[in-house]
Amino acid sequence: MSPVPPGTRGPLALLLAGAVACAASGPLAERPALFLAAYLCAGAGWLLALGVARRGAVPLRLVVAVAVLLRVVALVSDAGTSDDVHRIPWEGRVLLEGRSPYAFAPDAPELLDLRAARPAQHAAVNHPDVPAAYPPLVLAVGALAAWLEPGDEPGRAAWIVRALFTLCDLALLLPLVLLLRARALPEGLAVAWAWSPLAAFEIAGGGHLEALALAPLLGALALSERARGPSGHAGAGLLFGLAVLAKLLPIVLLPWFARGPHGLLRAGVALAAVGAAYAPWVAPSLGVVGAERGVLGGLSEYALRWEAASLVHRFVEGALALRFPYDLSATDPRRLARLALACAWSLWALWTWRRERDPARAALDVLGAWIVISPVFHPWYALWAVPWLALRRSHAFAWLACAAPLAFAPAAAWQRGGAWTEPAWLWPVLAVPCAVLLCVDARSARRPAPGAAT
Repeated sequence: MSPVPPGTRGPLALLLAGAVACAASGPLAERPALFLAAYLCAGAGWLLALGVARRGAVPLRLVVAVAVLLRVVALVSDAGTSDDVHRIPWEGRVLLEGRSPYAFAPDAPELLDLRAARPAQHAAVNHPDVPAAYPPLVLAVGALAAWLEPGDEPGRAAWIVRALFTLCDLALLLPLVLLLRARALPEGLAVAWAWSPLAAFEIAGGGHLEALALAPLLGALALSERARGPSGHAGAGLLFGLAVLAKLLPIVLLPWFARGPHGLLRAGVALAAVGAAYAPWVAPSLGVVGAERGVLGGLSEYALRWEAASLVHRFVEGALALRFPYDLSATDPRRLARLALACAWSLWALWTWRRERDPARAALDVLGAWIVISPVFHPWYALWAVPWLALRRSHAFAWLACAAPLAFAPAAAWQRGGAWTEPAWLWPVLAVPCAVLLCVDARSARRPAPGAAT
């Protein structure tokens, strides 16, 4: 490990102490106060380290060494904050058996034999009445995990998924450093992702898939800037397609990706990759076309049914509920609220597209807005803002990335007593500072500032 510069020692000590305490606190339900306090302590160290990195005081070797150390700590932790990770190897097993996870929910009668052969894995899957919502690349990772763990050990299969996602997590640092170099920014700013306790504990610790999408997304942007011929731009398009095949959200950045020389080639390859990956799942031979909910049925069900710790959505839906009943019709307040906020998000994206040409800078505005308006604010959703904090300053999203673990408070109560109750303090603590800091960021953006880092 590189020598630690004096200004970095305090933040790094706070970060590592918090991370170790977080990992040692055990399952969330047992000691939630200790877990959340340690998580926030690590986040505070990360925020301070990010400030030091803006002055160019953190060497890249140290960035990478601490990143690896944090992931090792997270991999051996067992917080149990989410059970989403168990669905991925189960759906991978369904795929290896020659059946479609999009057509058959884990509880479907067609999977009776699979449930009988692997009862422990099936029991670990949450919402077993809902079919697959993850895109094809996630199913492929699940199939690899199921192949590596052919038995009925849900814990081992989940750990394999966590390890695979951790590789993507660390791989993200390469394109991030390339994007920093292209903008003449300090390489040490890669601590925005590398030292983020949220990234370490939600990917290596929780098995969430964000790095599987973010790594190729940043790779696509970095390669598109460095490519000198059609083949390089086609490769960038393929990486962008892989990002969309891990999570559909990056598709909103396609208008930026299609700009400039060879932009149509990049966009065409990306869309072709996505279409080719989805095509087999809508083939009649797989029985998806005739399925009750279709290839996007699981995703649409999650999108309609789930709301938790939302920052803005709760007020829009609540206002509409005063006029319209919850009846699953076209005027159901849940549908109307999602439609209204999606329209607002689209207008915001259009305005951003007209004023900001750099996709790596626009990403924070567009993806950050999605975090704010989403009906669900899971802590790992804040990861969609984190890598871009290396490329531009945002007090609001740095705050969200630091405070996001507080959204686990209802999960702790639910695991202990089976009731999902959001504490009264949660929304004000998350949303009010974020709103104030968004105003600060907007005011700062209107002032001329030296360099591209501001």
